[in-house]
Amino acid sequence: MRRLHANLGLSDDLLAIFWAMFFVEAAYGAYMGIWPLWIAELGAPIALVGVVLGSAGILRLGALAPSASLAERYGIRRTIIVVRSVACLGMLVAAFVNQWQYLFGMVIGAAIGEAAFPLTQHYVAVRAGTNRIRAFSLIITVGPSFALILSPLVSGLLVALFGMRAAFVFAACCTIASITCFSRIQPTLPDHDQGPRGESSYRGVWGDQRVRRILVMHCSTILALALGTSLVPTFLSEVRGLTPALITGLGAGAAIGSAIFGIVVARTVRIQRAPLAGIAVAVSLVSLAMIIFMVTGNLVAIAIAFILRGGFFSAWALFIAALGDVAASQHRARAFAAAEMLGGAAFAFAPMIASLIYAIGPRGPLLVSLVLTVTMAAVLVQSQRAPSSLPSATTPMTSTMDRLS
Repeated sequence: MRRLHANLGLSDDLLAIFWAMFFVEAAYGAYMGIWPLWIAELGAPIALVGVVLGSAGILRLGALAPSASLAERYGIRRTIIVVRSVACLGMLVAAFVNQWQYLFGMVIGAAIGEAAFPLTQHYVAVRAGTNRIRAFSLIITVGPSFALILSPLVSGLLVALFGMRAAFVFAACCTIASITCFSRIQPTLPDHDQGPRGESSYRGVWGDQRVRRILVMHCSTILALALGTSLVPTFLSEVRGLTPALITGLGAGAAIGSAIFGIVVARTVRIQRAPLAGIAVAVSLVSLAMIIFMVTGNLVAIAIAFILRGGFFSAWALFIAALGDVAASQHRARAFAAAEMLGGAAFAFAPMIASLIYAIGPRGPLLVSLVLTVTMAAVLVQSQRAPSSLPSATTPMTSTMDRLS
């Protein structure tokens, strides 16, 4: 552990957050592959499988909105531990119920557990100081990416031995491990005491021009990327003739790509000083992946494309890091919550648009997404060069607000 601490260069509490986020994503990776299958296994009609899956996105918005207020009132550590404990209970419900209707307990628990994400991002932004981009790359990208590579393998073995219920028990165990790690962080953050209660609001967040700019670019980029990537498995199955098992295996390449890109960001000062340009690079990698999907059925090329697709999640993490650097300290928690809500809504809405375009032609979503992502990459580069954009390639990774505080 001491050697890992030295290599990562994180403080004790940020190292605890690193492992906490590793286990949070490991829990998700444990059941994500069989979640629709388990809903159907318990007797839900195919139409209602989609209802169960889709309801999580709606409930997620309701859980994220009050997260900052709860943390201000009860402390950030206590709030994170409570919401992740509720998520753990939901996983145990999914493991032991015998009727699909009770799976809404899992849906509600998972939605409440999502409130931990903006609070964790806020904690990292405050505790990392001037090293926010590097810390975000390690904690939000690298650790979770490795978790999403490893946990499905362990879960698959457990499912083969004990059945699908074992995946949710394993997910609950991973969640307990994450809660243990979260319990080692500071109970509160000094940001919460820098002004009177009620000073921060979502209106105040949106009123900050730089924050609003990041949020709009974040939402637009996620929509453009998800538009092309959401139906890639369907495209590969129907057009390229790949089997579901092979597509699932290749899908691990995205996590590998995210991990590689996150390590590069953590080791490259130029990207840390120019996160919007780094996002443009990540978006361009995904654009290249979509070109590969469109033009060839070669398995080696498709495997490379899946690795390049990992730029999607790297872009998301860099947006959050850039947001943390421009948001005023009292607004930071709500800014992260707003990013999660807007990004999540774009991620959920994109497949609906993609399905309509796919009905016209299977390459349609990829082509439309390619045009939009290339456009967004140009916008991101231009925004990084703009004098009003922070951080810039020539500006240290400390926001104006932090320098004044």
